[in-house]
Amino acid sequence: MSRFFANSYEYEDTSSSSEEDLLSSSEEELVSSSDEMSDDSLFNEEESEGDSDFDSDDSDAKPYGPDWFKKPEFRKGTNKFLKGSHFSDSDESDSEDEGKKVVKSAREKLLDEMQAVYDKVETAQMSEDWVTILNEFDNVTRLLVRAQQQNFGTPKIFIKVVAQVEDLVSNPEQAEIKNKALSKAFNTTKQRVKKVARENEDLLSKFREDPESFDKEDTVEPVLPPLQEENKVFTGKGVNLSSLASASSEFSFMASLQIVNDSRGKKNSDQAELVKTLEELLNIAKSPYERILAYLTLVPTRMEASTNLSYQPIDQWKSSFDDINKLLDILDENISTYQVTELAARNDDPEVEPEANANGVKEIMGSLLSYAERLDDEFKKSLLNIDPHSSDYLERLRDEQKAYNLLLRIQLYTEATVPEDRQKELLARAFIRRLDHIYYKSDKLISIMENNAWKYAPSTYKSKFTPFNGQTDSEYCAKLIENLAEALKDQSNTSLQKRAILSHIYYVSLNGDFNVAKEMLLNTKVQSNINKSDPSLQILFNRVVVQMGLSAFKLCKIEECHQVLNELLASSHLREILGQQSLQRISSSAAANATSEEKEKQCLPYHQHINLDLVDLVFMTSSLLIEIPQMTAYLTGIKTKKVPIYQKSVRRLVESFDKSFFRGPPESIKEHVLYAAKSMQKGDWKGCLDYLKAVKTWNLLPNSTQVLDDLTERIQVETLKTYFFTYRKFYEKISVKKFSELFGLSEEKIVEAMEKIITDLELAVKIDDEKAFIVIEKGDEISKLEEVAVKLNKEIRATKERLNPSYHNNHR
Repeated sequence: MSRFFANSYEYEDTSSSSEEDLLSSSEEELVSSSDEMSDDSLFNEEESEGDSDFDSDDSDAKPYGPDWFKKPEFRKGTNKFLKGSHFSDSDESDSEDEGKKVVKSAREKLLDEMQAVYDKVETAQMSEDWVTILNEFDNVTRLLVRAQQQNFGTPKIFIKVVAQVEDLVSNPEQAEIKNKALSKAFNTTKQRVKKVARENEDLLSKFREDPESFDKEDTVEPVLPPLQEENKVFTGKGVNLSSLASASSEFSFMASLQIVNDSRGKKNSDQAELVKTLEELLNIAKSPYERILAYLTLVPTRMEASTNLSYQPIDQWKSSFDDINKLLDILDENISTYQVTELAARNDDPEVEPEANANGVKEIMGSLLSYAERLDDEFKKSLLNIDPHSSDYLERLRDEQKAYNLLLRIQLYTEATVPEDRQKELLARAFIRRLDHIYYKSDKLISIMENNAWKYAPSTYKSKFTPFNGQTDSEYCAKLIENLAEALKDQSNTSLQKRAILSHIYYVSLNGDFNVAKEMLLNTKVQSNINKSDPSLQILFNRVVVQMGLSAFKLCKIEECHQVLNELLASSHLREILGQQSLQRISSSAAANATSEEKEKQCLPYHQHINLDLVDLVFMTSSLLIEIPQMTAYLTGIKTKKVPIYQKSVRRLVESFDKSFFRGPPESIKEHVLYAAKSMQKGDWKGCLDYLKAVKTWNLLPNSTQVLDDLTERIQVETLKTYFFTYRKFYEKISVKKFSELFGLSEEKIVEAMEKIITDLELAVKIDDEKAFIVIEKGDEISKLEEVAVKLNKEIRATKERLNPSYHNNHR
């Protein structure tokens, strides 16, 4: 087997120098084929001659017989072993001249490719084709990387090409080029050749001193240490990058870092090897500048290793988190000398440190916030892919504190290093990320996160946007959310503005201040064009609406709660519009055409979900208190608005319940609300309250006891209304004291409720001067028996019309 395909190779004492050349793949195929064909000597000469004649007569025919599997050149008789005894030496020499192949090593092929580049540049020079010269120069630099990866050193033909292009760009006649494309290519070539010439300054000066003697050797060989079994740099795929820095003195820290950067993103590059190489380079890095560059390369390289995975493995995520922390530690220690910022100028030559600014600080181009954002995205992806009902989810959720700590620390570092006039612009992403982590939490949880984050951040940093005084009470939490939202209101990005506003409204609603949240929503007018926003913003708006409904219910504002939730709860895809469906369900649904990033934006981790059972219970309870009295008034002949029937309307449940034959005990939330409605229709407010209290979902409310206590009085009042509408025809006078005993309300509350009913519905009812009796005036109202008779007569007429259509025409 050729040494080219060997994973490892041990030199033998008897090996000759001629074996050092690598065999080409074509020669190995030829040798292997000839070895296989040696068995054909078993055939006699007549058979071989016959086969040869047949092939020469009909070479296009499909082969058959014992040699159908042979290569064409063997079947056609060009191989000596398949020729008969009549095969002459002259035929052999002619055949050898025709099929003779030159075997070149990989090193020779590489030199030939570089020589071809040299010739193409020389040809393009005549026509001043700078586009071709630029492409060929880029090609020769890629060939150099390949030569170094295979440990061939720096070929001298490469130095010749550099000198050739350098002479071309230095020609004063090329100063003015009218063609824009050629001018752009010329300037780019000039910049690149200048950089390459600086990297190979010593070799280039030797070439210019004596080109003839310089060109005698093919390459400049790198100085390698003795090849040990435990320290090999050759593998089956070429150079072992993890041993690159220690295996060769030719490869310095910057050269090794450059090779890693060139290998990133390539199809056959081993990401794990690149990460291992960078970790070793960190051990040999001497200056803070080198360590900063190594970490700026290591962090994205480690993240690129999991690009094809659903999320970054947790151990790799924690390694990336540690790398960013170590980078921040270096930057904190050298903040007066080196700073990483997005505002720094691009440095084309990493080997040369950037020039210091007026403050003596060397700025390195990089985005620390991008690393934190990517880490935060990978954290969210992991939560979306882990079973939310498992212990792994809870274990993973603990890392949210780490992601939040990193966001705060990078925010503080940016405030300390970026000019004030650019801070709001660059910190917007950090602010919105912090909001995303805390806007849906209670004050107690926010206090815990803030305390831990400020303990983690260096004490030397202060923030003017989110100041911290050491106390994280409810007032601090409210001020923090307000400050973060205010800092984002002046952004040119309207999406960030709306997201900040909605997050602030959600937090205010969550803490029970419904009136303030409602006023904020109406003043900002976010709802006016929310349908044109991206899906993630629409989901956040829907969450705000639901939270406002829950907030109104906590304050016993039943009408406002019903009005807010009514339209949203009418949707049959409530889980989807709240972003609470699973990532797997989205992938298999109609949204399969969307990218993975868009799918993730349409999903929220499980711990951010709003409990849909609680939302349904709150809405149906509100519907119960509003619809049952109105429905009863309408059915008893009182002129009132007809109650619309919604999908989750209690009226629909009651009508369906009245038609059913089997009525078992309540089990689900819907059935408990239904039995509560039937109790209200009977005037049994205690039974109604008991059925509602039996639902355990109320425990999800932070102040469920207080809410149910406030709800009791409302249930008593609505049961009173329902009872009065149902039985008022049977009374001429009703005692207020009796109503007070029956419904557990004070006499003043009874009078207040009855006065409101009489005013709103314009009933022929009045309360006497002593407010002791409710007097019902009789009018043209029909009795219950007459009402049933009229209804039955209408049903009979309708039935006759359906059975006999001519009946309607005869009785006009």
